[in-house]
Amino acid sequence: MLNLHSIVNPLISRLHPNVAATLYRSTGQKNVKGTISQTYAVGEAITVQAQSEGPTTLNMVNKVGQEEVTRKLYLFSDDSMTGRVAGIVRPETRNGDFIQIGPDERWYAGTWWLVLGPVEDFSRAGWQCVRATMQVKGPDFSKSEWYAEGGNG
Repeated sequence: MLNLHSIVNPLISRLHPNVAATLYRSTGQKNVKGTISQTYAVGEAITVQAQSEGPTTLNMVNKVGQEEVTRKLYLFSDDSMTGRVAGIVRPETRNGDFIQIGPDERWYAGTWWLVLGPVEDFSRAGWQCVRATMQVKGPDFSKSEWYAEGGNG
């Protein structure tokens, strides 16, 4: 398949640079004495191209009156179910992946973004576009195995 993202990304990034980020994939839930907590995989370095959503998209999703920062994030992806960036996936008890923008980036440095779901899924061709909303704080990693093993960082 033709990967259009790999063709247009170098051109777009000349005017609007890609940003370094870390992806934390939701891996399901853990039940500890009746308290359900979300778990995440160890963070992996990714590069994203962030773009604003237009008013047409906001009207379509019926969020015109909400005060939130939502962006479309374009990123490279593989075609496996575990390799795709995802929002809520109920059969896998996934609660939505998180993306943290790198601390040295000019665009929203250090901010956390919850993936709401795919806008365009061309993962078979090597890329995806997802909707993500900026969060006030990051996720709680304390129930994730890698965090409990001392890799809290």
